[in-house]
Amino acid sequence: MELLPFLPEDFHDGGDADDWLVHLAPWGWTGIRDWGTEGWDLGNWPYQAVALYDSPFELCYAFAVYTEGDVSVEAWATREERDASVDVLALHYWSDTERGPADAPDPNTPPSEIPARFRGRFEPADTEE
Repeated sequence: MELLPFLPEDFHDGGDADDWLVHLAPWGWTGIRDWGTEGWDLGNWPYQAVALYDSPFELCYAFAVYTEGDVSVEAWATREERDASVDVLALHYWSDTERGPADAPDPNTPPSEIPARFRGRFEPADTEE
């Protein structure tokens, strides 16, 4: 964790996930609201949110989860390991809410067996004409 930039262990300032993400942005964390090829909700906005961190020197990759003011952090040596863990986290979110795809795999699916459409950051289609 010593390689990660500032991240408060708890964030009980009376705000919500949006406030938390604004607070983190200057430290290099990026809020991720959508996951998978169709951009399903990652978390339960505004009570729960996920932020990713990519070390500028490729030393570590992390995600932080905000849940009503409580914050947890996990870090990995590679982006692929971190993103595979977020894939699993997404399956857990989608199994507990109606925010995800109805055909999402079981949350206990090993990361290597999660179909591609349920993995990775959502990248909106280019809308240029």
